[in-house]
Formats: sequence, C-alpha cells, structure tokens
Amino acid sequence: MYKYTEDVLLGQGGFGTVLKVLNKEDSKYYAMKIQKLKDLMTASDENYSTQILCIIREINTFKLNHPNITKFHESYFTHDDKFVIITELAESNLTQYKKKLVENKIKMTNAQITDIMIQIMKGTIYLHNRNIMHRDLSPDNILVFDDGQKFKLCDFGLSQQTQSSKSTVGKQNYKAPEIVDNNKGYTPKVDVWSAGIILYYLCTSKEKYKGKVISTLTDGPLDIKLDDDQKQFEPLLNKMLRFDPNERIDSIQVLSELCDIKQESVIQHREIREAKNNLDRNHFDLTIESMNDSVREIVAKLGEFNYGAIDNIHSNPDRIFNPQILSKDDGAIYEGEVDKKSKIPDGRGRYIYKNGTVCDGLWKDNLKNGFGRDVYANGDYYLGEYKDDRREGFGRYYWNDGQFYEGYHLNDKQEGLGYIRYRNGDQYLGQWANDKFQGVGVHL
Repeated sequence: MYKYTEDVLLGQGGFGTVLKVLNKEDSKYYAMKIQKLKDLMTASDENYSTQILCIIREINTFKLNHPNITKFHESYFTHDDKFVIITELAESNLTQYKKKLVENKIKMTNAQITDIMIQIMKGTIYLHNRNIMHRDLSPDNILVFDDGQKFKLCDFGLSQQTQSSKSTVGKQNYKAPEIVDNNKGYTPKVDVWSAGIILYYLCTSKEKYKGKVISTLTDGPLDIKLDDDQKQFEPLLNKMLRFDPNERIDSIQVLSELCDIKQESVIQHREIREAKNNLDRNHFDLTIESMNDSVREIVAKLGEFNYGAIDNIHSNPDRIFNPQILSKDDGAIYEGEVDKKSKIPDGRGRYIYKNGTVCDGLWKDNLKNGFGRDVYANGDYYLGEYKDDRREGFGRYYWNDGQFYEGYHLNDKQEGLGYIRYRNGDQYLGQWANDKFQGVGVHL
C-alpha cells in the first residue's frame, strides 16, 4: 500500500474497510477496500473454501469491461494477511443517492427510474452473458457516478460476508427465495429477483418483503401494487418478483420491457446482440465418432460447453463450420470451425488425440486461444483460458488424485494468485510463480 495515501474513510463494517486514497504515481483518487483474511474465514470448512473462492471471483472481475461495471485497478495481498482491492472512486451508492433525494424532498421521475434500471440490467446481462451471477445485487452494491447519470455494479461476492452465510449470499432483503432455501439450486434469475426489489425500492423508498419470511409467502397470491403515477411499472414488477424462478422473466426480458416503457428499441443495446450471439453459439454441437470407447464416453460426459464470444478471438469473415473430421499427422481428429482457405481450425472446435486426450474450445490458427477445456488421458482435467495453445489466464485444474487448483496460469504453469487444495486436505492461498509458491501467501 506504499504508493497510496489515505484521504478519507468511506465505510467500515463486516465487509471490511473502504478508504478514499490518492495514488502517488498517477495523482488520481481511488477506492481501496481492505479485508483481513482471518476475518473472511470461519470455523466451518465449507465457509472457509467459499470465502477463498469469493476472493478469486472478485479478482477475476478485472477481466470485466463494461460501462455499467465498476472498473478495477489492481489487487494484492499484504504481508500482514490483508486482501486489498483498488477500484475507481464513485460519488456514492444508490442507497445514499436515493436517501439524499428523499431528504431534499425530491421524487424520482419515472424516466429516471427507468434509466437507472436499464443501466443495472445492462450490467447484469453483461455478467449473465459470461455465465456470472452477481448474487448480491442491492442499492449498496450499485455505485453512482457523473452526478447521478451513470450507475455501475460492484462487489462480486465479498461485500456481504457473515459467519452464518455459508453458501447463501446477498443482502437479506434482496435475496431471491431460492437462495434463502439452501436446499435448492439457483440460476441467474436470482439477479432478476434482486433487481425487482431494487425497482420497488426506487418507486416506493421501501424494501418489498422486508421483515417477512419469504418461505411463508411463496404460496400466497402475487399482486404488487404501486401508486397511480407509477402504475406503468406494476406489470414488470409482477414478472420479476415471481417466487418460482421458472415463472420469472430473465434479464434480457426485463431490459426489453424497460425499453418498451422508455419507448426505445432494445436492439440498440450491444448486450442484447451479444446475448443473441451466445444463443446462436450454443446451438453448435460437436458429434465426433471415435473407435475408442473410453473417448466416446468422455465426449458424452462433456455435454454442452459455453465457449464465450467467438469474436473476442479475432474477426474472420472466412470462418466456416466443417462437418468433416480433419486428421493431424499425429493421428488426432478434429471437427469444428475452420478457415475455409487454409482449412486449419479457427473458431469453435474439438480435437480428440490418439492417446484419448480430448481438447475443445476456441481456436485461432490451429492453436487454442480463448476459453477451452482439456480432458487428459490420465484423468486430469482443465477448464479455463488459453493463449497460443498454452494455459494462460484464469482456470481450474483437477488432478486425477483429487488435488484441485483454481487461479491464474502463464505458459502452462501456475502463475499469479491461486488457491490449491491438496489430496490430504491441506490448502494454500497466495502468489505462485512457475508452479511454485512465491511471494505472499497463507497456508490454511
């Protein structure tokens, strides 16, 4: 923290401490969030691992780049076991912004509410397009910029940690029913529920269902009412706050209805175009046949695979899908997208090698580039990012003996921040270099 000068304490609580700091190198102000690793951990092994993964998840948001997602500057561990995140500095959060309006007896117009919700949903859709659930949406986690003109999502998994949370995350009054019920799984529609409570809060300055036990309400009638001048939001609210997530609309439908209220086209938003590309992409299905029964079994178990946006690799107007299996000199077979001129893998595809190893994901010039996964012949498994055929970026590696690593890689090695759980149950969280511990870390 040597290059930062403390200016003002912005907040303090169970989530840690947030400071306004001055960067002495670029003379800009940032927000610094400081958390003690020991305070993040609890006596429960399950919570312990969950908090560690939350740390990694928060750090991984450096890769998120969107106008409605808070910009991250850097993160690091200190030698006294503190975890520090540096982000852009906001003017306030949505709770403070709304409270100030109420104190000044200023009522939000429907146009303002709609614009705020559109920005929230655009950030949410951006996350959902990347298979990320925020799970902690609340006015406290929506930051305000540009004198109330710009709103951004923040805090991806760390700000609301409590000893009793276990895998249940999110500010209590904004949590979806399926999160409250720990026995149920949940989908990105938990964020739609939270956004619905936020919409209700913007309209009424109240939190819907505050102080009530959600489980006692799930069988009751659903009919949310608003004041006459805000009736236009009622149909949308009643769709967002369905207790059954299967009946709840998704984030794209929410944005579409908000655009209808604003009387603008939803197609103008790039998040919608990206979502459509994702939908089209998921229809891609690889059906390689192999004489090796064990390989066929592995391929069957892989199931649907979400590759990520293909255009993030590079634009190639000559990319086509080749249903024919291509053979390599080493006996490997490939099916997927290729450059129609060079006939080499370029896009989404899958290789099956003679020894039984299966590699599928995104390819550029016959090299893995982007998101992908490998199932090795010895039973090891990797899921994550690649660059020029090497593990590079964030990923998870599972050894066949039960050992597990989640974190960053460089040149096929563990490099940067990572968490490892050994077969004997020992754990380590910290910095890595060339597959070895190096720098600040904690043995758990």
